[in-house]
Amino acid sequence: MIVKDTHLDFLQKKIAQIGVAIFKSETNSLLQLSNTIVRTIKTDSDGNIWFFTSCNREYAKNIDKDFYAYLDFFQKGSECRLQVSGKASIIADDNDADSTPVINMHNNSRDVVLVKMKIQHAEYFENKPTHFESLTSRMKHFFAELFVQDQHRIFDFS
Repeated sequence: MIVKDTHLDFLQKKIAQIGVAIFKSETNSLLQLSNTIVRTIKTDSDGNIWFFTSCNREYAKNIDKDFYAYLDFFQKGSECRLQVSGKASIIADDNDADSTPVINMHNNSRDVVLVKMKIQHAEYFENKPTHFESLTSRMKHFFAELFVQDQHRIFDFS
């Protein structure tokens, strides 16, 4: 019996909805990937986020292939923010069956590299718009929210 992970489904929908993130890498090598804005290509059923980042392929050969990274998803005007962290890998070869269709999208470009990041930890924040309410209405909402689940969610996939 295959059980579908509802947390992963939730994250996949939010990532697809927002689509754009700030990418930050943490590597121990002397050469670093720069912090940049990326557009996600896909999020697969294994919890991997696929995206291209701006980096010369010749330069990327000198960077550690596996490193820890962060993606901060936010879209102006939306009511949510998603922060994802996990182990990332630079996909340099065409032998990976999952990456072949993705690599072919930008095969001619030498200024981008494909990165696959495994989701290990995610935090979701939802901003509620503020509007004027009467004192009695605020009191009702206050007591109602004491018994309602918080809108800040943390997912740990490690």
